[in-house]
Amino acid sequence: MHRKHIYAWVLLTAWIAGTGCTTLREVPRSEYAARPQRDHVKITTNEGLDYEFDYVRVDEDTLVGYRERDNDDPVPDIATLSVPLDDIAHLSQRGVDWYRTGIIGGGVLAAVIAAGYAKANKNSDNGNESGGGNKPPIDNP
Repeated sequence: MHRKHIYAWVLLTAWIAGTGCTTLREVPRSEYAARPQRDHVKITTNEGLDYEFDYVRVDEDTLVGYRERDNDDPVPDIATLSVPLDDIAHLSQRGVDWYRTGIIGGGVLAAVIAAGYAKANKNSDNGNESGGGNKPPIDNP
């Protein structure tokens, strides 16, 4: 495998690992309004209802959630829901878990490096003049 192919595989694997290692992390109540907008949010109300939003905004004492609905029209259909902050039991935001991503990415990188060393050793063994180490050389007349 050529060096540029190895780099492509490493980048592809890192991209897959980075997008696949996400987790929901709870946001403390005091941090709800810390940012004007949060993406990929899940809330649980005091009544036990769960809602997932593409993004939310906090306006004073109300959280407004936005979710794009699937439709066949070229114009997106976005549903909105307003929930008072006092009615929210839990608010979680989905984000990249860098610890898991590092473990998976490091494991994949170690496997790629090990495969490269194995191939390099195999190529250097094939280049021996004796034909493989333990075999006696063949005399050509």
